[in-house]
Formats: sequence, C-alpha cells, structure tokens
Amino acid sequence: MVLEIDAPAPPGIGADLAGNVVGRVELTNVGKSVAARGRIAGEARLRCSRCLQGFGWPFEIGFVETCALCEIDAPVHYQAEEEDGEDPIPILDDEIVDLSELVRQLIAVELPYCPLCRPDCAGLCPRCGADLNLAPCGCEDESIDPRWAELKSLKQG
Repeated sequence: MVLEIDAPAPPGIGADLAGNVVGRVELTNVGKSVAARGRIAGEARLRCSRCLQGFGWPFEIGFVETCALCEIDAPVHYQAEEEDGEDPIPILDDEIVDLSELVRQLIAVELPYCPLCRPDCAGLCPRCGADLNLAPCGCEDESIDPRWAELKSLKQG
C-alpha cells in the first residue's frame, strides 16, 4: 500500500512548520508488523541559537521503519518481538492508518540541537546585544582580567 502525505505537522515536533509535511510512504506487511519506507519533506521555522533570528530550515528525510498494526493510544497492548528489543511505532487509529506519530518522531530526531541561520553566524554582542551579522557594534574592548595580565606581556614581548 502506498500513501501520499500532505498534511499539517503533528503536534509535539518542537518547531513550527511553514506549510504541510509532504511525502510518500510505502507500507509492506512483514508478518506481525509493517515496514514503512519512504520520504517526507517540509520546512521548519527555527530560531538561530547565536543571533536569535528566525529562519527556514528545509528538510527531506528518507526512512525505513518498523511499525505495529496497533492502536496509537494503547501502546501497552503490543509487545516488541524483534531481536533488538525496539518497540515498533503504532500506526492504527480505529481502522485508519495514522502516520502522525511516525512523522513526528522522524522530524523531531532530525531537528538540529543548536540551529544556526548560517555556519558563519557571528551572533550577538555579549555587552550591548547588537546583531554582529549586520555590523560591528562599536563596543570598546573589555579590560583584561588582572589574573591574565601577565600572559598579555608574553604575547607582546
């Protein structure tokens, strides 16, 4: 069975999305579970961890996951029978295949821990808070901590 995805992001991802999550998933019965293989894509709206500016972070995630034909809201009713001991992701909501938990987990894992708007982001000035990506802030150099003053003479000498 092949499913096309074009839906809003499920709650709990950890970021807002600009538009829908789109993709294609192929479900294959492999005995007591279902193999889900496909790709999803979208764009997350993140905030840079250095300059605090919002930016778009496009993603495309390819995956192969094992899913359980069990109710999403009742995960205690299934037991993993795989050798590695991982619990497959439940994908049923009554009689409807619901891939929202699979999509949520895939996106949440891919989100960067410290998102950067660009690799060379200069961030904010620690003294005045100016965005150093736009221009130098003009703050004077800090006075040297007296504990490190001797090191400065070594460097200059």
